Parts: sequence; C-alpha cells; structure tokens
Amino acid sequence: MTHVLSIPWLAGAFLALMPLGLIVASLPGVRATRQSALSTRYRVRWAAVAALLAALASDLCFFLGARSDLDVASLPLPGLHFDFPLSIAVNGLTLVLATLVSFVIVMIAQYSVGYLDGDPQQALFFRLLAFTGGFFLVAMVSGNIGLFAFGIVVMGFSLNRLLKFYSDRPKAIMAAHKKSLFTRTADLCLVSATVLIGQQLGSIQFSAIRHFAGQAGSIPVSLQMAAWLIVAAVILKSAHFPFQGWLIQVMEAPTPVSALMHAGVVYSGAIVALRTSSLLVRVPDALIFLGAAGLATVIIASLVMTTQTSIKSMLAWSTTAQLGFMSLELGLGLFPLALLHLIGHSLYKAHAFLSSGSVTDQLRQVPPGGKKIPSMGSWMAATVLGVFIAGGGAWLFGENPLKNPAWIVLILIVAIAISQILLKGFQFDALVDRITALLIATSMGFVYLILHTLFVLGFTPDLTRSMLTVSGLYLALVGLTALGFLLLSWLQGPGRVLLPRKVQLAMFTHLYNGLYTDYWVEQFSHRFWSERVGVQLPRKNLAVESLQTIARNQDVLGKSGGAQ
Repeated sequence: MTHVLSIPWLAGAFLALMPLGLIVASLPGVRATRQSALSTRYRVRWAAVAALLAALASDLCFFLGARSDLDVASLPLPGLHFDFPLSIAVNGLTLVLATLVSFVIVMIAQYSVGYLDGDPQQALFFRLLAFTGGFFLVAMVSGNIGLFAFGIVVMGFSLNRLLKFYSDRPKAIMAAHKKSLFTRTADLCLVSATVLIGQQLGSIQFSAIRHFAGQAGSIPVSLQMAAWLIVAAVILKSAHFPFQGWLIQVMEAPTPVSALMHAGVVYSGAIVALRTSSLLVRVPDALIFLGAAGLATVIIASLVMTTQTSIKSMLAWSTTAQLGFMSLELGLGLFPLALLHLIGHSLYKAHAFLSSGSVTDQLRQVPPGGKKIPSMGSWMAATVLGVFIAGGGAWLFGENPLKNPAWIVLILIVAIAISQILLKGFQFDALVDRITALLIATSMGFVYLILHTLFVLGFTPDLTRSMLTVSGLYLALVGLTALGFLLLSWLQGPGRVLLPRKVQLAMFTHLYNGLYTDYWVEQFSHRFWSERVGVQLPRKNLAVESLQTIARNQDVLGKSGGAQ
C-alpha cells in the first residue's frame, strides 16, 4: 500500500493503457484469409481482456490511494486561448465507466468469434471493433472535454464502417448515413461547446469546469451557450424523438455491432452530460429542456415498443425509451440515479442483444397465471400500494419529498416499477403467492433506493454538489413526469380494454410506424445520398390494412408489458 501511495499517478497510467492496447491491436493490416482472421481476432480478444484487467488494476490502485490525475502532454492550439491537454481523469466516475465499457467490449469480442466465424471479412470486423472500442475508451478516461470530443468523433467514423459492414444491405447503408447526419451535428455542437468553454476559462479540463461552476455569481453568456450546445449534443446522440429512426434501423448491422451501439456507444450523450453536470445545473433552463425532451421520448418510445413484432426492433425502441428516461433523470438533477440507470441498462442491453436469438423460446412460455389484463381496481390498488412502499422507503432514508420535489418523481418511478410485480402477483388466487409478490416488490423497491443512496454517497463529488433551482418550470416537469408515468402504466394495464376499439386500432397503426417521423428524415437524407433504399415510406404506411388485421387479433398496447 505504501508503494502505491508513492506513485500517485499509477491508476491514471493503467487507465491510459486501456485504449492504447486496443488501438494498437487494430493497426496491423488484414487480408481476407483464414489465417489473418484467426490472428486478428486472437489479438483483439486479448487486447480487450488486457483493457479489462487494466481497468481492474486502476480500480485497485484508486482504492489504495493513487488518485492523482495523469497529465501526459499539452498541445498548443494556434489562435485559441487554451491548449489541448492529453489528460486522464482519475475519479470514481471515470473508473466505473472504464470498467463497464471494457467489460462490454470483452463480451462483444468473445461473442463475435462464433458469430462471424467463416465470414471472409471477419478480420476486418475485429480490426474495426478494436479501433471503435479503443477510441470510445479514450473518451471514457479523458480528463477534459476536448479529448472526450476527439475520442467520440474518431470513434464515429469507424463505427459507421461497422454499421455498413454488410454492404449488400441498402437499409443498413441508409441507417448509417442517417446516423451520420445527427451524430456529426452533435459532434459539431460538442466541439463548439469545447471552444466556448476553453475561450472563457482558458482551460477545457473537467476539473476547471467544476471549479468555475462552483463559484458564486452569474454564468457568462458564452458558458450558457456551451451548456445549450451540450444539451443539443445529448439529445442528438441519445436518439431522442423525433431523431430516433437511425437507432431503430441499425438492426441491419451484425448483432455484435447492435450490442456495441445499444450497450455502450449510444450513452455518450448521457456521459458528457454527467461529466459537465456542474455547468448544466448553473443553466437550469437547458437542463429542464433536456428533461422535457427525455419525458416525451420515454412516453412515445415505450408505447411504440409494445406494438413491434420484431424482437430486435422491440429492443431498439426499448433503448430509445431508456435513453429518454436517463435524460429525464438528468433534467431533474438526479445525476447519481442517471449513472445507476446507465450502468444497469448497459449490462442488461448487452445481454439482451447477444441473447436475442433465444428470446422467442422465452416468449412461448405462458406464465402459470396466464396472460390476464389487470382490472382498474387491481391497477389502482397496486399503484397505491407501490407508492406506500416507495414512500415508506424514502422516509426510512430520511428524505422529505416536500423539501426535494425530485424525490416525488423517484418515489413514483419506484412505485410504478414495483406495482408491475404486484399486478402479476394479483393474478394468482393463492394467498401465499400474493404475499410472495408483495415481499418481492418491497425488497426490490428497497434495493433500488439503497443503490440510489450508495451512488449519491459515492459519486456526487465527481458529478456536482449543486442542486437544480426549484422553479415553476421545474415543478411543471415534475408534475408532467408523474402524469406521464401514470398514463403509461394505465395504458399498458387496464387501458388496453377500456379504450374504444377504434382508438386502439388507430393508436396501434400510428405507433407501429413510429408516428411517421422517420419518413421525413429519410427524405431529407436522400438529398445527400442518391441511393434509394428498400420501399419508400408514404405518409400512410402501405401495410396499414395488414397491421389492422394484426391489431384485431392481439392486445393492442400491452403485448410486451412495458419498456425493458
């Protein structure tokens, strides 16, 4: 332990080695031969394992006291008032993100061995996978917003190559092009925000941003503009409605690429918001706007997801809903909760995509109680009971929702989540089964609140100690969030039978087509790329009649039971 303390930069050195190994593994050229494929995938797999081991080593060094940031070099930028530092941030947020991403990359690399075995271009795939993962890790361990933006921009180019890996799939090509429109715009917003911050502060280090934002006084206009640009980048990179079409259509790419997108890369927007949270809370209108965009996304995407017949499409809309959920948490100032959500959903989504081939077997299994639609009475009872459980947990943790309105939302979120467990328990007639469901729901609610408390204690110093200003707009967002989640719960419960049949058919048809927003995006994309992909989507989808037939033979809104 004394030896580690004498080398305070050791944790930072291990963090720097993580992306370096993957990037080096991606550099040797490859050929479309069996031997080249074997050597390349062997090299990339071990580079991914080495990155994970380096992350674990940095975690150990951090806990032993090696907590100094690592400044490798500082590159001058002509004409600007700041330098471009090659720095590594050593803190809890960096360590947990680096460990998470490296673990996901290891799982994807291992899965890709079997998935692409025999593909003549598998060597190129592994090379692109290593390059993409390496520069994503550059962004994760970066100590400043400039290096973060650099890693994300470079990663975007190799990711596009992965998305277009199957060049004979025109829809995959167009999805990659549409992604480029939004992500390159987001990159421009992020770079512009970096320049504004650097020109104002003379530094682009995350620590410098936290220090300046923590001071009293008004925020300069340039930093307010930077905050709005960061929010715009988050919305575009997180595929918020109505910019979500590309995220749904990247399913045409190989499954490991889908997993990499949905379990890692797509969270880059939420991550930069967490990194700059100390600045965003000083511009509360920007955060509230982000929260409102997230709320709209989670409601629409959750409903659209329940109409999808494709497993991968369902998972993609689920990711969109969860990204909206994270932005809502960010907009409410619940930064530790957003981090907890990001970690949990990333691990779940990686598993969901890599095991998507077995989902059909799971769906064939009918639960013992059957698939019953809850009555209005049982839904209300489960919701009220859930509120009592979550509210009681908040009281035990010493929280007063009247003093902190964000806890109203947190209690309601937990209440609606555990009410789904209670509703399933109510389907059983035996008292012991209902009591079991109550105990499971109560334990799950308390586990969630305990994890939230631990993340608040562990990561608040790395995020922000400032509280979001409780204004009229903030309270309005809290109220809309409460109503929105109650509406979702009702629509996926008794609303499925209480709504008129014509309304159900109309909702199913329009929701199945994603409210047609991607039609306009695709038309706009054709202005930049001449190819025509697949069947053009008219304002009314050509499959309306068949969709209505489907709707008549199945539950309209609750086929999957809610957002994953």
